[in-house]
Amino acid sequence: MKTTRLIICILILSISAGKLYSQDRVKAGFGVTVVQSQPQFPGGEDSLISFLKNNLRYPQEAKLAWIQGRVFVGFLIDYTGKIKDIKVLSGVNQQLDDEALRVVHMMPEWIPGKIGETNVDTRYILPIEFIMPKRNKE
Repeated sequence: MKTTRLIICILILSISAGKLYSQDRVKAGFGVTVVQSQPQFPGGEDSLISFLKNNLRYPQEAKLAWIQGRVFVGFLIDYTGKIKDIKVLSGVNQQLDDEALRVVHMMPEWIPGKIGETNVDTRYILPIEFIMPKRNKE
C-alpha cells in the first residue's frame, strides 16, 4: 500500500513538474509569478534611489507633526514595462501614503521581468522611507 502511494506521488510530481516547465508562466504561492529575471528601474537600483531622492517631497503637515516611517507601495510592471495597479500595501499616514503614490505614478517605464526570453507581468513591492533628520540637542 505504501509503495503504491509512493509511486502515485512520484507520478503526480513528475506530471506537475512537466506542466510547470511547459507553461509560459510559473506560479508560486498566492498567485505570484516567479521570474528568472526581476524587473528593473531604468539604470538600475542606483537610478531608482536617485529618482526617489530627487522627486520625493516630505509633506509639510507630516514634517511639522514629526511623522515618519516606511510606506510599502505595490504595483504591477506589465510585460511592456508599464506600471499599473498602484496601491499602498502598508502605509504610515495619509500625507506620506499620498506622496509615495504620487512619486510612483511619476516613474518611467521599467525593464520588465522575464521568464527565459519572454517578458512577463510581475508584481513589485517598493518600500519608500520617510525619515526626519535628527533633532539638534541644545
